[in-house]
Amino acid sequence: MSIIDSISRSTESLTPNEKRLIQAVMDQPTVAALGTASDLAGAVGVHEATASRLARKLGYESYAAFREALRDEFIATRETATRFERTIAESSSGTVFGRLAHQERLALEEAEASISADRINLIARKMIRADRLFFYGYGNSEILALMMAKRFRRFGREVHQLDGDPRKIAEQALGFRDGDLLFTFAFRRPPHGYAPLIETAHEAGVETIVMSGHTGAMLSPQPDHLLRAPRSGDVDGFQTLTVPMTVCNAIVIAAGLSAKKQSLKKLEKLGRLIERFD
Repeated sequence: MSIIDSISRSTESLTPNEKRLIQAVMDQPTVAALGTASDLAGAVGVHEATASRLARKLGYESYAAFREALRDEFIATRETATRFERTIAESSSGTVFGRLAHQERLALEEAEASISADRINLIARKMIRADRLFFYGYGNSEILALMMAKRFRRFGREVHQLDGDPRKIAEQALGFRDGDLLFTFAFRRPPHGYAPLIETAHEAGVETIVMSGHTGAMLSPQPDHLLRAPRSGDVDGFQTLTVPMTVCNAIVIAAGLSAKKQSLKKLEKLGRLIERFD
């Protein structure tokens, strides 16, 4: 089980101080992996024993075992990225584009390490087979929700994009029913109305999928499926949508492949209709 899965399963039982520690780990996993329990606790302002208790609560025998898991999950896969960073540093290109490309590569490798092909295929099959699809993105994530809605609509799926103020979203959620699927995004923080939206979906028998960054493990309530797609850039500054956009496109392609005959038939029909309307 990955560290993210361990955190997700334990979210409801974590104390406020333990949640602060988790947030620090998710913000800077490499720093946490290289430091001690005392370092982590001191950075957050809690007692060292809190860090040790947290490790045990997450299923590790000691903080040392937790730190080793952090190293395996967040450092071991970055050797290629480290070489790439050295290449950039030694080159004459000190442009914004070069630095951005480096950051994107780091984030893409981290996403690839945490989201398996099997998981992408599982999500894709669930989406192509759902009775109706609901997408919700707030702020910058709205463009991801729009893209996903358009792609699956072209496959002939019944698609709804949730938007508007909380009252309007509540009106749209009124029609949730068993067999539907809700896909939403939660990166820097959960979108407006996240908790009641997930609760309403679960009460109606709607399967829920959330794409998030490092903070996904702290979401409450937890969705049925969590995809961790960390964005590149400073956690407190500018961040891009390259990684989540790539993951979304992978899901769309996998969904088309999982129902290839049906998808191609719908796309061919769409092509004829576009010609007619043009």
